[in-house]
Amino acid sequence: MRKATWWGFICALAFGAGAFAQQGALQTAAATLGAAKIKTLQFTGAGRNFSVGQNYTSTDPWPAVPVKSYTALVNFDTGAMRVEMTREMGPVMPRGGGAPFFGEQRQIQVVSGNYAWNVPPAAAGGAAPAAAPQPGAQLERMLALWATPQGFVKAAMANNATSLPGRAARGGTEVSFTVSGKYKMTGTLNAQGQVEKVQTWIDDPIVGDMLVETTYSGYRDFGGVTFPSRIVQTQDGYPSLDLTISAVTANPAFDAPVPDNVGTA
Repeated sequence: MRKATWWGFICALAFGAGAFAQQGALQTAAATLGAAKIKTLQFTGAGRNFSVGQNYTSTDPWPAVPVKSYTALVNFDTGAMRVEMTREMGPVMPRGGGAPFFGEQRQIQVVSGNYAWNVPPAAAGGAAPAAAPQPGAQLERMLALWATPQGFVKAAMANNATSLPGRAARGGTEVSFTVSGKYKMTGTLNAQGQVEKVQTWIDDPIVGDMLVETTYSGYRDFGGVTFPSRIVQTQDGYPSLDLTISAVTANPAFDAPVPDNVGTA
């Protein structure tokens, strides 16, 4: 009995220490990244994105497409994000699938709460086209919003994140929580209060629960905002996004009201 009591005491002590370390790591990250004072965020860069699921063979990576410009606007209070990118295609398309195009292609992808849609390009001199509902993209875009460094810290603190004992690396802390009560997110916070890696899972018709892993590196000061200068994402183990960040702005004006045709789709 005495041995069992002693073991219970040790377990409780270890649990309390882990919870304290996790809370301390989140508080450090919140201070480092300015999570409390950042309500909206804009970051801009360039690099490559990849046609996920369109590899030429089962062992090939997803086909890569150069991204000339990439701008993401995030509103953490309303759970909205707008991504605008301009992709460039050379004279030869990469091996594999993906919608064919040549020259430049502009894409605008939006998520706001439970709704997702695309904004088609406007014809020259014509009226703005109606938004194109994308209900199947809502989960991936919502998780991408909360996988941003500031978004991850905000979501972890709001959803009672727990630490994962024995899985910390290089003096960091690994924490986990669920969004909307069922979508798991796990992230690694280093000793400097920077989010190094975030893992989420999305449903895929071929591979099932597909791991989406985003790695952040090269943190620096962007006009008073601590943010990574490199973002690399993989899906199912293959690169899906690779960005070099050039500019970050805190608290720009941004809202994403749901279009009527999207809300009733």
